[in-house]
Amino acid sequence: MRFSKPFTVTLAGAALLALPLSGAALADAPKPGATAEAPQPAHAAPAKQDDHGKKDDRDKKDVKQRRDPQRVSLTASVNPSRVRAGQSYGVTIVVKGLSSGTATVTSPEGKSYRVALSGGRATKTLTVPSRTTAGSRTVTVKVGNRTATADFTVVGPQPRKRDDDRRHHVSK
Repeated sequence: MRFSKPFTVTLAGAALLALPLSGAALADAPKPGATAEAPQPAHAAPAKQDDHGKKDDRDKKDVKQRRDPQRVSLTASVNPSRVRAGQSYGVTIVVKGLSSGTATVTSPEGKSYRVALSGGRATKTLTVPSRTTAGSRTVTVKVGNRTATADFTVVGPQPRKRDDDRRHHVSK
């Protein structure tokens, strides 16, 4: 009995030493210099067919969750369509085929703003700088690879009221 424990340990140790030297263990082990993996395709793999010509439905769930970029439509509008210099206007974004995401609104002055879509819609309020000259302007909206524009007209600033009575007002 005294020799049973050392004998068992010796057998277990010999088995552990022999396992890495077997061909099966070496075939499954990673090679030290080969760490690069083959690139994975960016698109969904086509459904495979079995021997009877029926399609495999493994990837059906993944395909349903993705949106076809051709079916996404983007529209943008500005309200009001005539804006006085120094006043605000709203940009309304409507995306069909996409319920959430981010839209980038670029003002006529070149400033970009990120807006979160909720239910395929978003709004952003912008202000025309007070020293902007009158004329037509364009706001650009981008969602993914889709771009939409909305035109509006800037009218001159409201004329300042001259308060001639104030200058000549005599306080008693």
